[in-house]
Amino acid sequence: MNTTDPRQKLIAHAQQDTEWDIIIIGGGATGLATAWDAATRGYKVALLEKEDFAAATSSRSTKLVHGGVRYLQNGELGLVKEALHERSLLIKNAAEFCHPQRFILPTHAPLARYYYRLGMAMYDLLAGKANIQTAELLNPIQLQRALPGYRKKKPTGGIAYSDGQFDDAALCVAFAQAINANNGLAINYLAVEKLISKKGKIKGVIAKDQETSTSWKMRAKAVVNATGIFSDIFRKQNDSIIQWSIRTSRGSHIVVPEKILGSDNALIIPETSDGRVLFAIPWKQHTLIGTTDVPTDTPTLHPTPSNEEIQFLIEEASNTFDFEPKSISSSWSGLRPLVSRANKGNTASLSRKHILDIAPDGLISILGGKWTTCRKMAEDTINAVIATHKLPQKACNTESLKLCEHGALPPAFAIDQSPADSISPQLVADFFHNHYARSADDILARRTRMAMLNTKIAQDQSARITDSLAKLKQSPAPL
Repeated sequence: MNTTDPRQKLIAHAQQDTEWDIIIIGGGATGLATAWDAATRGYKVALLEKEDFAAATSSRSTKLVHGGVRYLQNGELGLVKEALHERSLLIKNAAEFCHPQRFILPTHAPLARYYYRLGMAMYDLLAGKANIQTAELLNPIQLQRALPGYRKKKPTGGIAYSDGQFDDAALCVAFAQAINANNGLAINYLAVEKLISKKGKIKGVIAKDQETSTSWKMRAKAVVNATGIFSDIFRKQNDSIIQWSIRTSRGSHIVVPEKILGSDNALIIPETSDGRVLFAIPWKQHTLIGTTDVPTDTPTLHPTPSNEEIQFLIEEASNTFDFEPKSISSSWSGLRPLVSRANKGNTASLSRKHILDIAPDGLISILGGKWTTCRKMAEDTINAVIATHKLPQKACNTESLKLCEHGALPPAFAIDQSPADSISPQLVADFFHNHYARSADDILARRTRMAMLNTKIAQDQSARITDSLAKLKQSPAPL
């Protein structure tokens, strides 16, 4: 039976008996940015995601578009400069999904604020003309005005500086919309069962529709592995010879209602007891507190915070600002896809640089990196595809392309706006028809972010949304 289900058109596109220029495996930030780069250069590109877009790491970030203060402390000036440049491009080209955010760094040692002011001067200098707002010294009175909820005693003042904030999952969906609007294909719930090899070279994939269990062959001149924390699965199957491997690290967060810092400013503590940076950030009329850094042995789609991590965040928050543990409305984790040569125990010391693994059979894997630099990662990846597989030379142009002028739809909610406690049937239908939502979890966790803001409210709505989606999938197409 023909239905109004928009996924049928995408499946038909995927089942065409044609040779794609590039097939990309993985629908997180890296894969979607890479497919966007390829589509806007004019290549015939298909992106296949086994689960929902951004289902893993790419929807579980700390919601920051940033150069990385910690990387500056580590002396990674090149990485910071690149990230600051990419930060400016994201804020410019995806302004509906990203905006500047002012951060306050309190100090307590006598000369600490001058030390950090020097560091932030370097941060501003590396940003160049793309700097958002110059960092400034704060005296104790100014610090109190900037962060009324901060309660550690006897601060010497602090530093105010700017970075960016965004809605990570909404931006992933926007990439998918723009890809599909520019003659590419981006589809979720379509898995890659295996790679197709012919005469020692990768020539395509076997795709499997997760909803119908139907499988078919998709031929391609090049295949890119952009599966983030799961990258080593395809690389090991493919006998990759590169010595780098993926190391995963869990970063956990807790969320409380309202802006408990007493202002729109965010708080940063540059070094906690475990050596991590701690953030408390206003986000969608709530406050997001994180993060941790716990090495993990096995990548998983739905990581959860340990009791120890939650307790650590509670203790740090309770010692720093007005906070009641009973007010926690949600907690969640994401796994960072770090790359390492050695079996380091401390993942906090690993870089967020990205590297390319080009296997003898032509499979190209993009490893590591971070959300902020996804556009640059994509550019490097497609350039490698062109060189390796002798595709026609076409220049990258994503530095100047605004997503919502090239097929992406504005988000349902502004960056600082939370959804209503009850998701309306009309909104469910909009997410189904226009934003690729297939399940209640897609809507609650990634289209509205309700599951990340308030777990109980999200659970209360899950069954109703599931029923609404089932009816929408069966609705007959108009005659």
